[in-house]
Amino acid sequence: MRRAEGSQLARSRRNNDALGRRATDQASSYQQLRDLSAALQTIREEERTRLARELHDDLGQVLATLRIEFNQLQQLDLAMTRAERQLQSMDELLMQAVSSLRRIATELRPSALEEGGLYFALQNLRNEWVRRHGISRTLDAQEDELVLEDRYSTAVFRIVQESLTNIVRHANATRVWISARRRGDTLRLNIEDNGSGIAPADLAKPGSFGLLGMRERVWALNGNIGIGKLADSWGGHGTHIAIELPLPPADQPPIDHVQTETGARPQAG
Repeated sequence: MRRAEGSQLARSRRNNDALGRRATDQASSYQQLRDLSAALQTIREEERTRLARELHDDLGQVLATLRIEFNQLQQLDLAMTRAERQLQSMDELLMQAVSSLRRIATELRPSALEEGGLYFALQNLRNEWVRRHGISRTLDAQEDELVLEDRYSTAVFRIVQESLTNIVRHANATRVWISARRRGDTLRLNIEDNGSGIAPADLAKPGSFGLLGMRERVWALNGNIGIGKLADSWGGHGTHIAIELPLPPADQPPIDHVQTETGARPQAG
């Protein structure tokens, strides 16, 4: 009897050891995946930066020079009305090309992020989306709290950018509220809208509505992300994205800023 119990105990120990090794291996594999995701994000952003600079420095200069030359031609005394119309048409096409080039370069690597930092870039993004899409957007943030390392600033900007793109394409929202606040060594990013909300079936699809890219950016920084449908969002049924990113300790005191068209977050109603 004792021999049987001893044998059973030995098997149990071996099984526990095997489970322990398996759990350790899984944890190691999970961390390797996170490290790989972080490396891929870095490579991706470096490539975006390179392409943006090449577009601006090479193609941008060519288009700008062409437009100058066309403007000079338009100043000449051209007798043929048809030629004038053609020059005008070509100038309009050049203007469209320059505008598209600037937009693509900005999406690849926003100059505002390099020139003024994350807070300045988010302000610019807010103003651009209000102008282009007429969506009321509130930014609740503290400027000094958003002085972050480049990889964090880039990740937060891309997440907000992708969220706004999703809202315009899918949510039919009229208002968006974004909060980026630091609590100790954690940055909490919350994005809410008053649109139609995201369906549970869509949440189950890893790559739907750009969610995969957002998750990859958060996981690459060892953060957490939650996405869900709000029961009540300023009178609608919108989507809430909640993100927490662990950060290095902050040294400077914060300065409060809240930016909206009216200066306040919309109230539920």
